[in-house]
Amino acid sequence: MIDDTKSFFYNYLHVVIGNTIGSGVVQFVSLLLLVRILEPERYGSYVLFITVASIISVLTIWTSGSMVRFGREEFITEGSVRKTFWANYWILAPAFVLCLLLIFIFRAKLSQYVGIPQEYCYLIFAYILLSNLSSTIPTAFQAMGKMKRFSYLPLAFSVSFLIALAAIYLKSLPVSVELVIVLLLLSHLLATIIGLWLVRKDIIPICFPRDWIKKCFSYSWPMAFGGVSGEVVRNVDQAVIRMFMALAFVGVYNVAYILQNYLLMLPMLSMRLIFPLMTTLIVTKEEAKIGQYIKLYAPQIAFVWALVLTLFMTFAPEIFLLFGSDYAAAAFPFSILLLCIAIRIFPTIESPVLSSYGLIKEAASISVAIGAINLGLDFLLIPRMGISGAAVATLVAFACGTVVRTFVIKKKLEINNFISYPWLFPIIAVFISSVFIDSWVPRALVLLAVIVVSLLIAKRSAVFNSESLFILDSIDMPPFLRRTIKRVYSFVI
Repeated sequence: MIDDTKSFFYNYLHVVIGNTIGSGVVQFVSLLLLVRILEPERYGSYVLFITVASIISVLTIWTSGSMVRFGREEFITEGSVRKTFWANYWILAPAFVLCLLLIFIFRAKLSQYVGIPQEYCYLIFAYILLSNLSSTIPTAFQAMGKMKRFSYLPLAFSVSFLIALAAIYLKSLPVSVELVIVLLLLSHLLATIIGLWLVRKDIIPICFPRDWIKKCFSYSWPMAFGGVSGEVVRNVDQAVIRMFMALAFVGVYNVAYILQNYLLMLPMLSMRLIFPLMTTLIVTKEEAKIGQYIKLYAPQIAFVWALVLTLFMTFAPEIFLLFGSDYAAAAFPFSILLLCIAIRIFPTIESPVLSSYGLIKEAASISVAIGAINLGLDFLLIPRMGISGAAVATLVAFACGTVVRTFVIKKKLEINNFISYPWLFPIIAVFISSVFIDSWVPRALVLLAVIVVSLLIAKRSAVFNSESLFILDSIDMPPFLRRTIKRVYSFVI
């Protein structure tokens, strides 16, 4: 499977260091500073700015899948991504114009809803444009297999924003929401400039080939609907909370939601490596190995991920002490969202399969259904349960979407991922105990018991097996690490 498998370990190592340990940790520290600089109400206004911008930006994000799918194909056959890169922006040009027009028409309502002056509403368009560029360029690196640049470019944004926030916090300067938004935009601008400089040789000369535009559009247009629902899921909770509750609760819930996004980052980034890998398997006629991926590794990923999440769920109340007493109410919604993350691992695992086989309409339809369920349950549950209702709505929506997505893959490709579902039991057991136990000591004892029992069950089952180890010999990694992985496997086989 050419060099994709051989380099998988080092590529993933760069992704972990750059996007998780690097950007993830930096962004977490930025969040700690941000919530203390703005406090719940002003932070809620900042969150609504991002929420509104993200919802409007659904008009401009639906071509990202084709950037990887056809960018990878173009790079394998022609050694560049210029046709795919410019085809995507040719397709999106009318969408950017429409975004600006919508902001102009509704600027008064947006100003009142977000809580910023009307003239600052145009910063929403600046955010849409710059965030699109600063995310598309890493996607181009992903398509080309340049995982170092893909992994470390986001650090330019994260570090610059952190430096600005640290300067404000250390000097105890009074700061407005508008100033923080401007600093956010300047950080995106810096990342965009650096990214364009690094990718310039792969996207110049500018070209707009009609056949490539048609190919990218045909592949991407269903995601115009799926993208809308995806942004609805990511932002509707906060939007509906604003309708029924005080602005401060938007900020409190957002902290819980952002933390769950940080935890979801690691498996999602690994799938960004697997997507071009699977595209390579299709191009090189090695599709049988895709079935092995689901059969052998999906249950293992689900089990390990469930164990990792139990640690954060056990100590959720203590984690939120870092943000101050104003954010203590976010602990229980966070635990519900952790359960949701465990369920979301299945669509995360399956998404490269759907995308590689071009099952975009199916993926988009499922995303629309998830968005509709989430929205409906938000209006039903938030007035009754507060911010915990928003978390429950997200959990139920993704659970429904996960089951449907697995049915689609089973029917279309005869690949069964339902065998992975029972391996959620560690996170379910810890969640039930966390509901009834207040003190961290008995929670920690329950966690220890769950881990021991889970490992014993795994050892007696066939989820970990010697067949899974065959791929290790084809991946370039330090010999000592290969030996260590085999020893760990020997414990649970």
